[in-house]
Amino acid sequence: MTSSQDRVRRRSGMVGGAGVPMPVITFSAPSPGPTVAVGANLHGDECTGIGVVHTLCTHLASTLLRGKVHLYPSLNPRGLDEGTRRMPGDTLDPNRAFPGAARGSAAERHAWRIWTDLTARRPDLYIDLHTDAGGAMPYAIVDRVIRGRGGRGLARRCVELAAASGLTVLREYPPDRYRRFELDRSLPGALVNGLAIPSVTLEVGPRRRIDPAAVKLATRGVMGILTKLHMARQPAPRHDSVRDDRIWRRESGPRTTRTGVLIPMVRPGDNYRRGAAIAQVRGLAGELREVLRAPCDGFVVSLPERTSVGIGVASATLAVPDETAGP
Repeated sequence: MTSSQDRVRRRSGMVGGAGVPMPVITFSAPSPGPTVAVGANLHGDECTGIGVVHTLCTHLASTLLRGKVHLYPSLNPRGLDEGTRRMPGDTLDPNRAFPGAARGSAAERHAWRIWTDLTARRPDLYIDLHTDAGGAMPYAIVDRVIRGRGGRGLARRCVELAAASGLTVLREYPPDRYRRFELDRSLPGALVNGLAIPSVTLEVGPRRRIDPAAVKLATRGVMGILTKLHMARQPAPRHDSVRDDRIWRRESGPRTTRTGVLIPMVRPGDNYRRGAAIAQVRGLAGELREVLRAPCDGFVVSLPERTSVGIGVASATLAVPDETAGP
């Protein structure tokens, strides 16, 4: 029989500091090993990760073999309550506020609380749970290493861990736009570039609701990554949508130059050739205002969850070959 000393131990606590309560649940295996942190719902309207954390609480109690896993069910409870991406009353994207500031804006102070708690746990890996759109294909995304001591070795490690999720792996935007979009101030980006801590973001499921199929898929992805670290024995099956024939990166689809009704001409997962029609913009009476065409070969990752569009709206999220030099 297994003694009580050999069982996985669960401990519940709260993120410290003043502000809205944020629970954190820790599972400790009887054998030493890596420390992994898993965070969900940093964008308050992206809810799949909450269900993933709840499911992991059941799985890890019986399957964690070594090391520790810290689970954060919601990193933005106020945004969750209001159904908003940001923190209510603050215009700053909370995932562009890290490492935060003890005396900054509301989002920066909130980011500082999360950063202080998370980094004090000295994780060897951080997994961020997000969603893209209701019809998006599932994927794992890895940040660019643009500074710090990690270099190419850290970039390769992030890709290896992301691939263990069983999902398509996308690199982030090229370094110049990665900086311009302040992705190094996302939580994974700040960990990678500031502390050389490997990080992976899983983009699975629709927004605003917890979808059981998406929860199951993302849970498999997390367990696959833990298996890669020899913390579990549940490798993630390869998803039917996986594209690993070359190195791919995220890219915004062609942007609108006219206002009107956005009509997609492709679906998530579709391959396309350069010049193919990605979407049309039409007036309410049906008149064609413009056709948005692909700038290069690739495949469709997701479509925007909107129909009425102004000027400058991306018609899709695309995957294109990564020709960027460096990690």
